[in-house]
Amino acid sequence: MPVEKSSLSPLIPDGDRLKQTYEDLESRPGSSCIMSVGGHSVLAVNLLRWDRAPDPVDWNKVGSPYKHAARRKVSFPGYASIGSSHAIVQATCNTRTAYMSFVVDFSGDRVENTSTGYKKLQRFIDDFVPQETKKFDCTK
Repeated sequence: MPVEKSSLSPLIPDGDRLKQTYEDLESRPGSSCIMSVGGHSVLAVNLLRWDRAPDPVDWNKVGSPYKHAARRKVSFPGYASIGSSHAIVQATCNTRTAYMSFVVDFSGDRVENTSTGYKKLQRFIDDFVPQETKKFDCTK
């Protein structure tokens, strides 16, 4: 899925070769994408589309195992816990009985383990998630 260069470039280090591996899941609607530079993974995203209402989640606690993770406001209908290197996202579909879940792992020397380091990952999520929800007929 194409994203704005400004949302992806802060996550990707300068280096050898950028490689992207994208795989559609066979068991249910969803996909997995891994981006690597010079053979080292820098960004991994797993997403699933669910045709049911989401289970209750305490968004203030879901990210607690990760550095600087907290509930963040996002640019799309849904919820997110975003930290400096990890995010858990739930995007609401157009119907109350469907949603999409995203798990995003960011690694490498571009990770900023600071209280404001989450902003890099959030820019990407705010750009990427709405495009993926459209692709999986979750939103229009």
